[in-house]
Amino acid sequence: MVTSAAGAPGAASPVAAFAALGDETRWAVLEALAGTDPAASTDPTGSTVPAASAGPAPGAAPPGLTASALAARLPVTRQAIAKHLAVLEAAGLVESWVVGRERRYRALGAELTALGRRLERIGDAWEARLGRIAGIAERLERG
Repeated sequence: MVTSAAGAPGAASPVAAFAALGDETRWAVLEALAGTDPAASTDPTGSTVPAASAGPAPGAAPPGLTASALAARLPVTRQAIAKHLAVLEAAGLVESWVVGRERRYRALGAELTALGRRLERIGDAWEARLGRIAGIAERLERG
């Protein structure tokens, strides 16, 4: 049985998200959950872990990773990983659900994409400002 323990997507505050991401271990955990870490494509038993799957296919192993699987990949204890996962989940970047006696986690791609888009808009605004400043400087230089 799969039950979600996360809040509704879109509820994440960017401040909470960036505060959660202010730790290198949490970055590593998030990368493993998102599948950007090359080691994140398989769990310790060698079976494939579809990090972005919407749910297990009938008869397939459930998606996501457990705290124990993440601890096996990172130089951090399972207890520390569990604490980092709680921070990421509270920030709305990770969701978890229970499968039998295990709690599985996966990154919330929509939340991460929304954060990336916010940063991109801020970057675009700064690029536009810098372009205007460069244009003013060129006109002043030409006299």
